[in-house]
Amino acid sequence: MTIRRADWLFLLAVGLVVAFVSLLPSPREQNPPIPGTPAHRGRVAEKDCLRCHDVGQARPLSDRHPKRRDCFRCHRQEDRG
Repeated sequence: MTIRRADWLFLLAVGLVVAFVSLLPSPREQNPPIPGTPAHRGRVAEKDCLRCHDVGQARPLSDRHPKRRDCFRCHRQEDRG
């Protein structure tokens, strides 16, 4: 079996796409971190976020915010140094 020129071009294109996607920034780098305010200190469980940020709570998420329940997938905790 011989590899044709079209096969090499396809493999090159796939490699370029993989390289491009791997260089994209992750959501955690783009989104704001969990603030270091007193209300957020010590809270490390995602379920704690919903105490204040769920619908009907003190600080609900905006309508533009994705309806995800895994906060730490996109938001990182600030270094507490």
